[in-house]
Amino acid sequence: MSNISGSLSLALVMVVCALPLGAQARATAAQSPDIVGSWRLESWTLANGNPRCSEEDGEASGQIIYSADGHMSAQLGCQEMDVSDLSPQAAGGAISRRHFSYYGGYTLDLATRTVTHHVLGSSSATFVGSDQVRSFVFEGPDRLVLSPGGRQLLVWLRNR
Repeated sequence: MSNISGSLSLALVMVVCALPLGAQARATAAQSPDIVGSWRLESWTLANGNPRCSEEDGEASGQIIYSADGHMSAQLGCQEMDVSDLSPQAAGGAISRRHFSYYGGYTLDLATRTVTHHVLGSSSATFVGSDQVRSFVFEGPDRLVLSPGGRQLLVWLRNR
């Protein structure tokens, strides 16, 4: 009888000790919304607060996608672009200045509040093979703010 009683006591102690850890894990998950999903660019500003795209370039637009299995892709640019009067070479230059894309893997570090994009391919040759570290802040479950070293601020809204 004491053997059964001892086993029950041990089981009860294990359950009671595990409760605070489980509650803490749930609280941490609730405080860190999930980055996985598709996000659209709401705004893109420089460190001085000015928009990344000029008035003639139009509004910033873009999409970033984080998959559950560790892949990401990002496309960013300016919406307005009339290249109809430009030569093919000039049009290509205008497009490359106003549109930027890259893809690869990513790792998330909740302790430092950073996401690192491991770039496999990019419209910019200098990005290929690099690790791009972004600090992140969630402003609610559907608003993500990314900053590459404080030089820019990108605000993303979750696509629904």
